[in-house]
Amino acid sequence: MKDVNNLINPPSPSSKEFSALLEGALNGVRRYYLIMTAWDSGLFDHTVTPKTPQELAKALGYQEIMLKMFCDALVKLNLLTKRNGAYTNSPIANQYLSRKSSTCMVNTIHNMKANANRWTKLADILKNGPITQDKQQTFGEEWLISIAEWATVCSVANAVKVITAHLDPHRWRKLLDIGGGHGLYAIAFTALNPKLKAFVFDLPRVIPITRKYVDAYDAKNVHLISGDFYKDTIGQDYDAIFSSFNPSCNDPALIPKLRDALKPGGDLILRRFKDASREDALKTLDWNLLSFEGKQIGSKAHSSGPVVNRAKYIKQLKAARLTNISVVSVDYMSEIIFASKPCVKGS
Repeated sequence: MKDVNNLINPPSPSSKEFSALLEGALNGVRRYYLIMTAWDSGLFDHTVTPKTPQELAKALGYQEIMLKMFCDALVKLNLLTKRNGAYTNSPIANQYLSRKSSTCMVNTIHNMKANANRWTKLADILKNGPITQDKQQTFGEEWLISIAEWATVCSVANAVKVITAHLDPHRWRKLLDIGGGHGLYAIAFTALNPKLKAFVFDLPRVIPITRKYVDAYDAKNVHLISGDFYKDTIGQDYDAIFSSFNPSCNDPALIPKLRDALKPGGDLILRRFKDASREDALKTLDWNLLSFEGKQIGSKAHSSGPVVNRAKYIKQLKAARLTNISVVSVDYMSEIIFASKPCVKGS
């Protein structure tokens, strides 16, 4: 039997709180399909210059009345602007969503769509376990290019700004970017310091992709080393070793190898995810929708197994007799740990 008291005295928590939760979730879905439909249709390539609803409807094959509502919704998201009845890309759309832009996020969007598709299979994944995928497919060229897209527009610049505020890259003559992937950090460091020789170390399947970026930037002072930093020698006598978002800056077992490769007085620069950024339950579930060789189910986002937190990692840096240890925030999700190898011989 229904409780008439609910009609007179609303239940607690209030329905308003529940409604806001559902509406927020649905609005996310609405925005996603709005953006992706605009992307798939090529709308942002047409609206590089002002277009009327009639012109867009004809070009895209949409009904004019529906097209106008569609574009008005994109105006609300600040992806289009509207003036004198015509629609034009906003600066953010021109920069990242127009295929004519050099900073267009093509691969990022493709990966996002693949991720969204996995979420449509959530019930099946919960019942049968993660979708199994080849590790090389997961972290192949498309993945690396999408990482490079973000590195090009913000990640490298943000890190370099922090690093140059704490260290002087002009005193370096030899740098290792270990697990460097696209190589854009090494390219940036050599642009800052033309006397620097930078070496990017990564897996054999990654290095050909790195070469494309080195050639594209005509970075003659960037050299490539193919290997597995767990198994192979990484070189020696580096003035600086840089690592960003890979096991070489998370696994304490690699600290002695990094230390030994540095010159006395050399700098160790480790960009890592902040501890808090790995504790988001939604991101953890998202990361575990896929499974690949070496990955443990339940591992934190952007890792294959247990993650050592900052305090434990710094403890291991100190145990390896590294000094001048400090931590500086880069952005909401990442930080840089700085350390150096003592100048005293035998330390």
